[in-house]
Amino acid sequence: MAHVGLGLVSCGGMGTSLAQAAVGLESCRMVCVTDPVAEKATALAAQLGCDHCPDTAALLARDDVDAVIIAAPNHLHKSLALDAAAAGKHILCEKPMALNAADAQAMIGAADAASVKLMIAQVLRYLPTFAFLKELVDSGELGEPFAMQTTRIGGGWAGGGYATPWRMSRETCGGPLFEVSIHEIDFMRHILGDAEWVTAAMGHHVVPDIDYEDTALLLIGFRGGREGQLLAGHSAHLGTYDGKIFLTKGTAYFTSWPNQIRYRAEGGEEQLVDPDTLRYEPGVQREVREFVECVLNDTPPTIPGEEGLRNVEIAEAALISATDRRLVTLPL
Repeated sequence: MAHVGLGLVSCGGMGTSLAQAAVGLESCRMVCVTDPVAEKATALAAQLGCDHCPDTAALLARDDVDAVIIAAPNHLHKSLALDAAAAGKHILCEKPMALNAADAQAMIGAADAASVKLMIAQVLRYLPTFAFLKELVDSGELGEPFAMQTTRIGGGWAGGGYATPWRMSRETCGGPLFEVSIHEIDFMRHILGDAEWVTAAMGHHVVPDIDYEDTALLLIGFRGGREGQLLAGHSAHLGTYDGKIFLTKGTAYFTSWPNQIRYRAEGGEEQLVDPDTLRYEPGVQREVREFVECVLNDTPPTIPGEEGLRNVEIAEAALISATDRRLVTLPL
């Protein structure tokens, strides 16, 4: 296989971004796109210089499509992945992998049975702030990480470019932990390892046009006695995004407003890093490139389905914990 032929399922903002990244890579080519709104598919196909298909079945039936990018609404990920695996297509699935652990496990099982690759697009890992922090932690300069705290909270969807009907319902988007802060859950795991338990409190206080919680507070216990805390949701009239990593020989903070990383090693001076000056491969391009390379080289995906499953388990466990008012142990 000289290159990977890609098909895109759903031509929304993230799907468009992923397809545009693919066009810039020599190792793959966009073959066709599809979307329930035909005009979106035809417009994107014209922009990319590829074909468009009337539906997903037609896309999966094409012999020149080796792999699919699934960027459809969250509740469709499982069924689309199962169809793609049955058709023998490799799969790059947008986050969240699924809306419950059972569906995520079914996706892994289908990919394994069909001997196709399954990678989850957790792009936050590859963005400059988070890529730098991961490298800093892995360097050992600050010792071993033992705790993290992250806050990512803003307002509701109304009036913005993300205000699509499927994001207003738990049934289709899953709520803030799935649609947004699966990113923060994933990055906590990226730093601290796998989780052993979750306890959470949630409420619906401010946003009237959604049928799920707009505030979520999680405490997560990780292996080795490590701890993580997450505040997420849509209930803030003044949004913020920041985080802290505590290590045995240092501490690192990040903020998005201002966009800044601060860290200090034991006995050293505080260091300031402007993420805008960091030179990393664009995150969306990197995840598409790594997916294509794992298909071409028959190597394991860098973010395999098991990683997506563990993230989904934490989000699902938080919902159970908040509903039942109890600590939930993992895996589910």
